[in-house]
Amino acid sequence: MRKALFLIVSLACSERAAAVEVKPVIDAQIMGGQNYYNGAESSFGGVMSLTASPYTKFNDRWSLVPIYAGSYRGTQQVADLVGGGTLFQDSQGHIFSSKLIRSFFNGLKLKVWGGYGIDLLRETQNENWGRGLYDSRRVFGGAEGEWSWASDRTARLAYDHYRIGFPNYASLESSQINAGLGRELSEPDVLNNTNHALTLGARTGLPWNGYADLSASYTLRQYPDQHRVIASGDLEGETRHDNLQSLSTQGTWPVFVKSHKRLFTSAGYTWSRLDSDQNNYDTAQVTLNPNFYSYMTHSLNHRWTLLMGPDASPWALNLNGSLSRQTYADRRTQDAAGAYGAGATRVDSAYIGLGGSYPIAKGFNLAANAYFGWNDSNNQDNRVYRYHYNTQTYLMGFTYAY
Repeated sequence: MRKALFLIVSLACSERAAAVEVKPVIDAQIMGGQNYYNGAESSFGGVMSLTASPYTKFNDRWSLVPIYAGSYRGTQQVADLVGGGTLFQDSQGHIFSSKLIRSFFNGLKLKVWGGYGIDLLRETQNENWGRGLYDSRRVFGGAEGEWSWASDRTARLAYDHYRIGFPNYASLESSQINAGLGRELSEPDVLNNTNHALTLGARTGLPWNGYADLSASYTLRQYPDQHRVIASGDLEGETRHDNLQSLSTQGTWPVFVKSHKRLFTSAGYTWSRLDSDQNNYDTAQVTLNPNFYSYMTHSLNHRWTLLMGPDASPWALNLNGSLSRQTYADRRTQDAAGAYGAGATRVDSAYIGLGGSYPIAKGFNLAANAYFGWNDSNNQDNRVYRYHYNTQTYLMGFTYAY
């Protein structure tokens, strides 16, 4: 694989050196503000991100795009890593990747890429970076074919392969079970997974000068070290396999476009389904919960964007929101003490965001954002997973694009 990629790059570079163009691309932000979780005020938190790429065009056919993308989020967040929400105090991520693009004159582009990523998550403020239980490493690669035959007519087919490892998830079995996690998650390396993903996407025009983005994807996820748990609470030889499917559609329209005023709106819907053959064994209730991790999600989103001023440096206002319902058909509800009921667990989420930016110099913008989120469920057992919470985040700072 490495030799083949080296050969392709060498062929691309063999063209006339004078034709090579390097265009640096930079997108950065640094913002600070206040975060509230369930009404409790946290310490002053910051959000920073940087994406940098020396986009290199060898000629009309070959391009190379090395990318670094890094971010730090100093506000509390809830992430789903073990079948439900886990609260983290702050996080950071770093991705190093490179993409090679072969362009054809008929609008076809072939792309191959590869890279490495790191995600660091802290559950407490005094935890050392790099020692988090859910820190992960990702190695990935893929290929894509994209064909564009008009400004708003494209189709693409992509394959991704990636492996995610959790090097610190090696706690003793007793500590994991005492924390409330099921018997199936009590061994080292059980979160490590290998993924194969296929994605089919398209863009097409819509009436009233709009366009639609459509996509369908399928991911096979394998957990080579996570054995399936059975009714006795023992682990069998078979390991866990998940199948993730998703469909999404997003429509965007200009509401009005005048000399220095442009208003756009977009609305979308996403359906996703995870089918897992893994069960859950609750040691406290001595109960097996079949298909515990399988779920179906429906989500809606809507966005408004107002741009004022010249095209090169407008000031902007945006309002966006989303609603979603995630249903675990085979995960029974529980009360606050953990006793099981007869209903199926559902998790409802709502989100509203308001933001604005104002240009202050070439490439620089003053920005401010406010986010409000709510999460609710008919499952009252919050000992392990975060089913009930609300968040508010207020940020102000600067962005830069070049």
